[in-house]
Amino acid sequence: MADVQQADPGARRQAVWLLVAGTVVGALLILAFERYEMPLAKWIRADPREAAHRLTLALVAGGVVLSAPAALFAAYLWRLGGRVVRVQQFPPPGYRAIRDTPIVTGRAATLRGQLFRILAVCLGVASLFLWLMLLRLARLLAAGPS
Repeated sequence: MADVQQADPGARRQAVWLLVAGTVVGALLILAFERYEMPLAKWIRADPREAAHRLTLALVAGGVVLSAPAALFAAYLWRLGGRVVRVQQFPPPGYRAIRDTPIVTGRAATLRGQLFRILAVCLGVASLFLWLMLLRLARLLAAGPS
């Protein structure tokens, strides 16, 4: 029978609190956007000479807020994948599991580590793509109707 990494109740509590905190922060950001949508639009249009710059600034700030969680998760997955590949074991030694997890070693663990890294790259590219599209949108909107 395969070895099993026992669930760590502290890690489970930490994961739940992280999920709750992320949900609360997301809800607060949505409420803040709804509350300040009109003042933001007025601020952008207040000075026609600065409107393009202000619009770009608002979209870049929105891009940071939207892509930061994905970029942070990508960094976590990259580190986890590297550690799994290095020790050829998943979960790696010292890793706190939130549920009982069978320990995978050898080639299967290395494959998982590589898949984590591929997912990390995909998330990083998606974050970068979001930034580029928002920057392009800002430039198109700043240029005005053609």
